[in-house]
Amino acid sequence: MERLSSIKYFPAVRAGQYDLLALLEIENERKKKIAPIISIRGNTLKQVTDFATKWGDTPFWIDSSRFGQDTADPTAQPANDSTNNFNNKLKLFTDLKAINPKTLPVLGFKAEDSQRSVVQFGLQLLKEFPLVALRVEGSGPVLENNVATARAFLNAIGDEDFARLVLVLDLWDTTQMPSLQAGGDVRKTLALFKDYPIESLVTLSTSWPEDRPDRGMSTSVACIDPFWQAVIHAELSLIGVKTFYGDYAATNPVKDLLDNYDPSVMSPPIPFAGYYNACTWYQERQGAGGENEKYRDIAKAFQALPNYHQDNFCWGTKEIAAISSSARAMPGNMAYWNKIRINHHVCAMLQDIEDGLLENILKPKQVDDVPDLE
Repeated sequence: MERLSSIKYFPAVRAGQYDLLALLEIENERKKKIAPIISIRGNTLKQVTDFATKWGDTPFWIDSSRFGQDTADPTAQPANDSTNNFNNKLKLFTDLKAINPKTLPVLGFKAEDSQRSVVQFGLQLLKEFPLVALRVEGSGPVLENNVATARAFLNAIGDEDFARLVLVLDLWDTTQMPSLQAGGDVRKTLALFKDYPIESLVTLSTSWPEDRPDRGMSTSVACIDPFWQAVIHAELSLIGVKTFYGDYAATNPVKDLLDNYDPSVMSPPIPFAGYYNACTWYQERQGAGGENEKYRDIAKAFQALPNYHQDNFCWGTKEIAAISSSARAMPGNMAYWNKIRINHHVCAMLQDIEDGLLENILKPKQVDDVPDLE
């Protein structure tokens, strides 16, 4: 697993134009510490191939989007077709590898997919790529079917292949703290570690909310993804499993349709933006639909936050400062501010992880001294 030795964080995004541009704005030193998971979708592959060309000499993962809003997507739909053991997807993955040799594949599938087709596709990926990520996603009956398919694949691979396998436990939306008890979705996936010598795990989820504050209001929302993941990482470290934190980079492809905002086909929404710090998202919503000058007020509000990362922290904060001061002539629209939010979230979360966020979550909290009773 040498290829991932410097990786700290797996941010996952759908392959939208501004999502991918947000990742490309990340500085090279930070890029070396993240391994994005890209769920491919879109009218063409141009955005994805451009990303592969420009990303550079660090690993990134590719999958085909199976999110509901991409069911009829002209790129995702043929990739998710299991005909000939996902031959379309295999060609897509190998074509991207030819563009950038650091491309790594995700073995992802739908609950109704044929186990045999998934297994054969996975075995072919192991022949073509140095590492493969096995993505087990969903909840309830969907998850149960996916775990069964994962077991079929794990039963089919050789003992030596487990060193080249990364299990991805993807809970999708976790706007409420997931249950970590026996019988819950998390435990159903982690049961795989009892039966197979899996060496590496990525935990992945999003708690970015679908709700927005009322017009003219602000709110703070907890980012709970690190809390459940910290528990699992500590538990698996006791049996020697290498663990990686993952989230959906302040997006929610399961619920939040505004993250798919396209100014060319959608009416202008009310200006809205979010800012991450210390396991909290601060959100502002100002003005009327299309009143984009209000983004300058939102930028000023972010700069005034007590835990603002400072203007030169990353590309996202530099853009916030430029919009606030009017050094940038245009204040941006919803799509551009989604790009700012994703870029800043990835950089800020990476810093939190490097500063020991997951370990600090589990430390006993200090309480005030209680005076002696007299």
